[in-house]
Formats: sequence, C-alpha cells, structure tokens
Amino acid sequence: MTQEIEPVTQETLKSRREILFLYDIRMGNPNGDPDENRPRRLPDGRFYVTDVRLKRFVRDYVASQGKEILVGNIEGKTTNLTGRVSAHLTQINEPEANGADLVKILLDAFIDARWFGSSLAFKESDGDKKRKWNTVPKTLTGAMQFNMGEVLNRAEEIQINGTTTFASSEDKTTGTFTETNVLRYGLIAFSGVANEHSAKLSRMTEADYDLLLKALWNGVRSAANTRSKVGQVPRLLISLEYQEGEEFQFGNLMDYVQLHPANEKEENAWASPFDYLLDLSRLLARLEGQKNRIAKVRYEQSPDIQLKVEPPNDWIALGFDTPA
Repeated sequence: MTQEIEPVTQETLKSRREILFLYDIRMGNPNGDPDENRPRRLPDGRFYVTDVRLKRFVRDYVASQGKEILVGNIEGKTTNLTGRVSAHLTQINEPEANGADLVKILLDAFIDARWFGSSLAFKESDGDKKRKWNTVPKTLTGAMQFNMGEVLNRAEEIQINGTTTFASSEDKTTGTFTETNVLRYGLIAFSGVANEHSAKLSRMTEADYDLLLKALWNGVRSAANTRSKVGQVPRLLISLEYQEGEEFQFGNLMDYVQLHPANEKEENAWASPFDYLLDLSRLLARLEGQKNRIAKVRYEQSPDIQLKVEPPNDWIALGFDTPA
C-alpha cells in the first residue's frame, strides 16, 4: 500500500490569493542571462526577469531573518538538495527518515518548500553506506506560483565600459577592460497565485503567506547591496484575497496595468517613477466586476510612485514602511 503524505487542514491558507508586485531598477541588470550576463530579452524586444530570480530575493530575505530555507547554503557554503537535507536530518537526529515522514520533516522545517515546493530530486549519498532516498510524493508542488516577470516600459539597454582595479597578470601593471550591460530604467511586474488546495498539501499557512508578502517587499530592497541590483526599489504590492470556497482567479494581473507619460521624455529615456503615471483603472474595473468573490485587498505603495487613480478607500494598507 502506497504511503501518502497526510494533508493538513488547520491553519493552512483558507482561500485563493493573487499577487501583483512591481519594482524598478535604475542603471542595473535585473536578471543576467547565462551566456553574456546581459539583461534577458524576449524576441519582441521586451526585457524579462525569471521567477527564479524573484524567489531568490524572497529566500535570501527570510534567511537573513533567521528562517530555515531548503534552497540555500550550509554555513555559507554552496550545496545541493541532498547535502542540504542530509545536514538537516543529522541536525535533528533523524538521519534515516524517508517516505511521507521525510516530506513532512522538510515541510515543517523549510518555509520555501511550503511556498514554492521542490522536485525532491535526491542523489545517492557517498558516505559510509549508500542511501536510497524514497520520498512520497516524488515532487512537491508549492502553494505559490509566479509567472515570469516583465519590464512594462520600453527600456533601453546601455553598455558601460570600464577597467578593473587589479592587473590581469603579474607582468602587467594596468587593469583589464570590462563591459557591463544595464537597463537605463525598468519597471518590472510579477503576477502570482497562491492556491488553497495546494496549501493543504504543502502546509502553507496564513502566517506563511503574510511573511511572503513582507519578503517580496523587503527582499528586493535587501538585494540592492550588490552592484548589479543597487538601483532596485519596491514600488507597488497588491494582495487580492478571495472569499473562501471561490474557485476563481483573474490570472496575469500585470495585464491590467498601464503606463502613461508624465512629461515630454521618450519612453526609452525614462529614468525614474516621476517620468510616468501608473494607471490601475483596468484592474479596478475588473475587481469591481467580481467584487462579490473578493474578501479584501491589501497593498503597499511607494510614496514615489505616481498613480493615475488612487486605490479605493476599502483597500487595506500592509504598513511595511510605516515608521515604528
């Protein structure tokens, strides 16, 4: 008889959620491609950012706050899934855990597994004896899924030339030439859905969801201590929360966002939020049409973003940037 992981119903996500998250970058590379480390571009010329990059922001933030993450390092050293899990099982004195018991341990310990899931693709260990990993299920689907992010404006890619400080070899006295490709300015949009049914299996709780919202907002900001990400700022976060029992979602909330010029600058010359108006009119119209399905909308807004239409009075401020 196949052993199955026991779904948890208490305190898991009670209803479906959708997220719209916007952040921008100025003179930086939001997500370098694997070949030339240039900003990633679609065939139509629009730039994009992978969901993997967004999840990295979130994971790094919660790790900095003392939370355990599955996709991370051990004492600052890179490791694979097998090494990460082996180290954790040894730490909690459960080195032989397997099957559904192993999956439960991972979900209880690692918040990113509850959010995003994992392929659970283990490799046989090379210790004193070979270990056969047997997880149930083999692949864990997380409750939270994000689309690929897109740069909403027609952004301009700029190549910056420079030189390194150190010489390339001992017999040379000058540094080597460098090339860095960045975006002049880009407003990046992500859409995501948190599914309440998947949450029962991945054990994602209401508290986990609230922490995810905080990690999105603060994670992008925290990541700005690297040279390529130094120009990143969170601008708008909307959490659309449905009534319990509603089997409904809009999907791709970024489709309902429009940008309008705020001055005489060409779009590819935009350099800050003061160069455009962010128009949520389409989104507000869609929400009004389905208002009976929606329990509440929560949001966080940068004071520098210029909205064409202000959020409705019944939207609830998340308060992440409210002074303590």
